[in-house]
Amino acid sequence: MDKKALQLLSRFSLPPNALGYCGKDSAPEKFKKCVLEGKCSGVSSEIKNFIVLNPYLKTISEVTGKDIFSYQVAETYWLGNSLLKKSKAEDYEILLKNLKKQGVPDWIIKELDEKNIKKFIPFHLFQILNAGVGRTSIKDPYNIKMMNNCMVRWGKVKKVLEDKVVVKLNSLDGSPGKYKLVLKEEEVNFIPGFVSNIKAGDMISVHWGLVVKKLTERELENLKYWTKETIKIFN
Repeated sequence: MDKKALQLLSRFSLPPNALGYCGKDSAPEKFKKCVLEGKCSGVSSEIKNFIVLNPYLKTISEVTGKDIFSYQVAETYWLGNSLLKKSKAEDYEILLKNLKKQGVPDWIIKELDEKNIKKFIPFHLFQILNAGVGRTSIKDPYNIKMMNNCMVRWGKVKKVLEDKVVVKLNSLDGSPGKYKLVLKEEEVNFIPGFVSNIKAGDMISVHWGLVVKKLTERELENLKYWTKETIKIFN
């Protein structure tokens, strides 16, 4: 199995899992070990317990013909890449089928099925804007703050503190039909070694209040592009 893919999945899956929103309690230490030590045994099994992530990975795999635990599939969902261009509106039905198999409640499946989806992009932000955040696991209200916590945001580091960075994050603002991206300066946590040698000027991605990855120029452009393309669907 592709270790690089498992490490990418571990990076982005750790924050919501550690908060108790997705997956099992046995996952955090496996995710950390995979990223920090390159020992990724058990990671794929843990990902299969994620009620939304796993169905999306399955859907991308079915649409593209790529292995579900390939790096390209993991990157497609979390950061976006050219594989998203292969998805068609009718592929939304594949997602609904996979969500049902995963055990998503019938009332949510029915609600999603009744939506008039004209374009389907199997990307993390699509899930947030289309279905909401943690409908079965999070008690906090679904609002713009919650959406930004869940969204994969990006920005340039302004300052590095002891265990935090100050960063201006590209964030969501507005409401359905009027979404836009704005810059919000925040202090964000990081785990030493999880993302190494962070310094002012680095472009980073953030998920649920944790720095999860430094971004290459290609990753940055993909994340920007697919974030904007996804917002267009809901405006």
